[in-house]
Amino acid sequence: MDRGEGTRPGQDPGPVVRPYALTGGRTEPADGEVLDLIAIVVSSGRAASTNNSAVLSPEHRKILGLCRDPVTVADLASDTALPLGVVRVLLADLLVQGRLKVVPPQADERPRAGLLEEVLQGLRAL
Repeated sequence: MDRGEGTRPGQDPGPVVRPYALTGGRTEPADGEVLDLIAIVVSSGRAASTNNSAVLSPEHRKILGLCRDPVTVADLASDTALPLGVVRVLLADLLVQGRLKVVPPQADERPRAGLLEEVLQGLRAL
């Protein structure tokens, strides 16, 4: 099989790294808890504990950089161009190390009635 099969002439295919190589062969988070697509994660602002001070991969560092502000799991997968399963495993690593935290959803938060009236009036004006 030709190594350049499936590429266009003059196009560098770049390095090919299989998803399982990024996660050490893991397909599920180590703690077993799979984050929902709309779960919001953010950097904890704390350094990793001393027993989990392993060197971070470039993918871990990229995710940490993107988590400076709260972001959803789906957005992280899109921004890193990594498969969702890989992002979930990498996020779990960072959560276990204490580098990230999951922002709890704000239940029962509803818009005020005045805001809904303003939206309705704006729609009628269209």
